[in-house]
Amino acid sequence: MGYLVEYLHLSEYDVGQPGISLPITLSLATISVTTNAKLDTGSTDCIFARQYGEQLGLIIEDGCLVRIGTATGIFTTYRHPVTLAVLGHCFDVGVCFAADESFQRNVLGRHGFLEQLVLGLVDYEGKLYLRAYNE
Repeated sequence: MGYLVEYLHLSEYDVGQPGISLPITLSLATISVTTNAKLDTGSTDCIFARQYGEQLGLIIEDGCLVRIGTATGIFTTYRHPVTLAVLGHCFDVGVCFAADESFQRNVLGRHGFLEQLVLGLVDYEGKLYLRAYNE
């Protein structure tokens, strides 16, 4: 038995690079910041470097405390509501900003990203297919 899923967007990425990086924009009111983030299907949350939250005018520690556990330890983040734009899709979601200024990774995880989309991946060809869940 086969399954058919229709996608509206295709993004190609360089399979020679580590991970799958996507261009993203975070917005709050009239302020926006643009950077790249790694697709991370194992991450529960979207997590960004502290600097991006500060550039949006957020007081990081005023957000909702979220402790993130990894294979190498636990670190502290704070969740804030923002608008996340990725490959033509915009979502009003909660994302986490790292408390530690030395944290420099940006990841797109389940809450805030994957739960908003239907995703198809052909890694051998470097193709990422997307459509919003409600399209």
